[in-house]
Amino acid sequence: MKTVRDAIRPLEAEPPPTPEIPTQADLAPWRDRIDVLDRLVLQCLNERSRCANVIGQIKKKLDMPVYVPSREEDVLRNVAAANHGPLPDAAVRRIFERIIDETRSLEREKYQDEAESNEGG
Repeated sequence: MKTVRDAIRPLEAEPPPTPEIPTQADLAPWRDRIDVLDRLVLQCLNERSRCANVIGQIKKKLDMPVYVPSREEDVLRNVAAANHGPLPDAAVRRIFERIIDETRSLEREKYQDEAESNEGG
């Protein structure tokens, strides 16, 4: 399995040049770089989901709710504080609200499925 460090390696090289008079061929190295970044973002999102699942297991054992609005606000404040652009804070907030929403849906689906399985058996 490729590690995050392995995934980052291609990004450690100098970025492609930005020519004064570009051609269509100048798009390819930038698109390749975006492809690497997309795979890295996906790897990070899946790792984040794995962490959230462990948190969900702990919450379940502690009889805590899946949704804790104050924690969501903490996460959103944290990413806004770390944002140095070019994405505006409002865009970062919307992106992370969606990530949190999808993670919460996964958490609920997983634990509802487990609860239904346990009830049936």
